[in-house]
Amino acid sequence: MANPRPLDLDALRLSGIAKGLISSINDIDDRNFLARGLQSVPVPLQSRMARKYIDRYNQKKAGSQFRANTWLRRTIARLKPRFGVLFSITQNMPLPWHILSSIEKTKKHAGTLAMECVQIALDVSEEHQRLSYEKIVRLTYEAVADHAKSFGVNVPFYNMREDDLPPACFEIALLKMHCDKWWARQLKTLRKQFLELLEIATGQVGKDLYHDKKSKKPKRRGISPYSSKQAQREFSFAQASGRQFLEMMELQSSDGDVIDLIEAVKSGMANPANRRNELMLRIRETEELADEMGYVAMFYTITCPARFHANASTWDGSTPKDAQNYLTTTWARARSKLNRRNLKYFGVRVVEPHADGCPHWHMMLFMPKNKLQEINAILRWYFIQEDKTELYDRYGPELTRAKVFNKFVDINTHGTHIKTVEACVKYRAHTEKTHLFKLYKQKRSAWGFAKKKANEVAIQRNKEEAEKAKAEHREPKKFKAKNHKAPTKFYRTFSPRFDAVKLDKSKGSAAAYIAKYISKNIDGYMLTDHIDAETGENLQEQANPVLAWASTWNIRQFQFQGSPSVTVYRELRRMRTAVKDEIIEPIRHAADTANWKDYVKLQGGMCIGRAANFKSMYEDTPMGNDYAEVVRRIKGVVTNIDYKAVLTRLFNNVHNVTDLTSLKTRLIEWTRQLKGTAEKLAAKASTNVGAADLSWSSGNNCTPIAVGSSAELLLDMVGSSKNDLDDLIKDLNSGKRIATNGQIYQIRDGQLQVLDDAAQLKHEKRLAIEATAKTNSLKDGRWLVTDEDWNKAREFIAQVYKHAEIDGRTTLIPTRNNRGLITIGDWDLAILVNNGSASAVSDNDWWALDQLA
Repeated sequence: MANPRPLDLDALRLSGIAKGLISSINDIDDRNFLARGLQSVPVPLQSRMARKYIDRYNQKKAGSQFRANTWLRRTIARLKPRFGVLFSITQNMPLPWHILSSIEKTKKHAGTLAMECVQIALDVSEEHQRLSYEKIVRLTYEAVADHAKSFGVNVPFYNMREDDLPPACFEIALLKMHCDKWWARQLKTLRKQFLELLEIATGQVGKDLYHDKKSKKPKRRGISPYSSKQAQREFSFAQASGRQFLEMMELQSSDGDVIDLIEAVKSGMANPANRRNELMLRIRETEELADEMGYVAMFYTITCPARFHANASTWDGSTPKDAQNYLTTTWARARSKLNRRNLKYFGVRVVEPHADGCPHWHMMLFMPKNKLQEINAILRWYFIQEDKTELYDRYGPELTRAKVFNKFVDINTHGTHIKTVEACVKYRAHTEKTHLFKLYKQKRSAWGFAKKKANEVAIQRNKEEAEKAKAEHREPKKFKAKNHKAPTKFYRTFSPRFDAVKLDKSKGSAAAYIAKYISKNIDGYMLTDHIDAETGENLQEQANPVLAWASTWNIRQFQFQGSPSVTVYRELRRMRTAVKDEIIEPIRHAADTANWKDYVKLQGGMCIGRAANFKSMYEDTPMGNDYAEVVRRIKGVVTNIDYKAVLTRLFNNVHNVTDLTSLKTRLIEWTRQLKGTAEKLAAKASTNVGAADLSWSSGNNCTPIAVGSSAELLLDMVGSSKNDLDDLIKDLNSGKRIATNGQIYQIRDGQLQVLDDAAQLKHEKRLAIEATAKTNSLKDGRWLVTDEDWNKAREFIAQVYKHAEIDGRTTLIPTRNNRGLITIGDWDLAILVNNGSASAVSDNDWWALDQLA
């Protein structure tokens, strides 16, 4: 056999990273096999598949190359049926892959997009400068909004742009789209959702534990249920970063009290234990209230059509967010129907994911017993309307046959006649449903026979008892027929989409039934011995993947239906002492004692909606933020005496408040600041020492410090005004660094530190190396930073600073675009050199000659 030749990688449709990884393989057969396999995969997925292949290929185990090739062949075979969906997803990529794959680059790109929006606004306003201001604002908004919408972000007021909105709305939207911070928030969400969609599409999200038929033992596929491992890592990192920030901050009240911000957060609803306790309290007392009203409990399980499920063959690339939007839209239509028919219900809804990430709902609703069937029929009708044929197709293909039957024919001259006709009719014979229906009929027949037999036995016993009692001159006993439970219709067509179960109080309460779902979606409390039916895993271990899933797709997990406002309840609980107001005190006391049932009654009962007796009191601040929006801050509770609300409560014959009164619950203003700030300010006030006279240190844990006297800062500021000096002190206290006269000042841990330029440059290089090394590890899908990552980072940063050094600079410059004239920055030039798109830097290089690209 002739020696194989390596394929020309440039002739294949491969990404640059994939080409580099393929070239690292020495064996020509394996190299060609990997190249042919990757070229059939969408470009953004090639590098990640190549890395996973290389990791398996380089394992120090016998047969690792064979196992790597087997993995690649099976992966491509599994993904091949959905290549169309994968290509569609990658074609609709909101940003280039080299930006989306990096958190830092995505954040940095926000500034670029903000500048593009500013430029579009300038061009449009200049083009239409003869028009009125209102028309210019609208035209500018439409142009900028269309540009922003092309990236898939949520543009403010976009769905209402055809309405007659005031210019202030367009001004607010333009201010947001001109802000890099707004873009950074939008791109952060966009990035994590798109990357998670790729993980779902490539089969990295799903049921991990499965039963191997050959070995008859449980095995794992190496994937993660509910959310991908990458999403879980980023969620855990965000949680840790948030906690670190909270531990660095403190709150100071207007009265001078100081508390740690982390302690304040632990005492609120952000604490999972507090959130779980409140949910269970509300559910339990809602059930008690339903029992008093004579309502029955129904438990519903509702899921989406197959096109939303990534593990289905008919998946169309829909995201979990799309599935949640389908459920909420359908529920809104069903809820409107229930309201039109004046059907009362209340309860709680829990959203949780399937193993493939598609959401489904569990709803615990309480309703009147005589309205149960009607409510079930309405909900079932709405939730099975879309793609209904797939429900029937579960029971076999639809067939046609000829059938002769009588048909009424309307003849105007001779009246109505019956005519025998022959036509084709549709049917599903010899299917699974036919078998299940026959089985149900047999069980139904056996149940009817047993019931009839029991009635006959009861009649015979009562007859014998009557004769015996007559002879003994006493009242006869009554014998009831033995109760036989009727079989359920287990062949229901709609069961995969909609399942309704009436709760049996003898088997447990509604609160106990839904407690598992509440705990699983918060912190897994008391679920150590419970197994998840979806994945076969321990339920307590599935809490973090579920939270990561909800955070990634911005899905609200819990929502009460028909319940009065919980915001008012929480505001009233802020007042721990009795008030003199006789109208507010009863409901304040109910909230303070965690008596949710009495609180609901004092609000006007369940299903009272916006006609409740008490509502939140807000304080509006015009132009209250950077986007000139009206900021509403809650301040307390006020009675709702709107005439429509009063009439509604009067008509419903519930507790009705008609007097206007209010209770301010937020009496103290709190300020967030760095921990230790209050102590420093107190020391400053008591000793009358300025910020420049704070304690000094000769170094810290990260960089050398050049020590100077406490007067150095004041000497550097000679000639400055008092306002400049006050601004400097304010900036230092807020944690900023101040550079002046070759010195850099900062306050760390309550100490004023002075850094020289050399120490600062060394410090910046070290930080850049750390960031680059972490980025390299995340690109390879690893959380741990290896020695190789550190070495590559050091070489790269040295190359970056080499450009600046040749140019006679100590600071780096970014890439600039000055009216179409692009000046390449130090970072981008180093990337081009590493990719082979630019030459190495030397003293006579084009970069040193200040030429522009």
